[in-house]
Amino acid sequence: MRLDTPMPSPGDGDGDAPARAVLQLLNHALSQLADIERVDRAACARYIAQALHIHRQTLDPVSYRRAASGLAAWQVRIVHEIALAHLDAPLAITELATACRLSRGYFTRAFKVTFGDSPHRWRHRKRIEYACSRLKETSEVIAGIAIVCGFNDQAHFTRAFKTAMGMTPNAYRRNATSTGDR
Repeated sequence: MRLDTPMPSPGDGDGDAPARAVLQLLNHALSQLADIERVDRAACARYIAQALHIHRQTLDPVSYRRAASGLAAWQVRIVHEIALAHLDAPLAITELATACRLSRGYFTRAFKVTFGDSPHRWRHRKRIEYACSRLKETSEVIAGIAIVCGFNDQAHFTRAFKTAMGMTPNAYRRNATSTGDR
């Protein structure tokens, strides 16, 4: 069997196609091992890896994709602990990646798969959410809330808040007060 022979694909439309594809790949792997004089271990390993991939994907395609490329539960806990502990402090993505024992690039891709946003946008959204709760629950001045939520000043906070929520922090507070959300 040549390496450039096309790999079978599980998407034939019938339910047995993945099982047949796995069987065919494993047979190819066995045939590579059977010919002792011309054993191609790399080809054998590729056939087995492809068979395993198809098998896992067939068992539970959604969770397999997420597990293959998203963050593990312990990494999600670490992200929450570190990223949300001090919203007022700057945080480098490299710090989070290191804490999760991943490279910066892999961490960023896995983070996006897990949370649906880049780390920066996710944290920005969390800052806005925290600001909303502070605006509803306290009578703290807006400039103080801006600093506690990690914005440079009240003007920066107001621009970011208006972009995210469609109204200024003051209007949001008035609206929350008038509807009795407090």
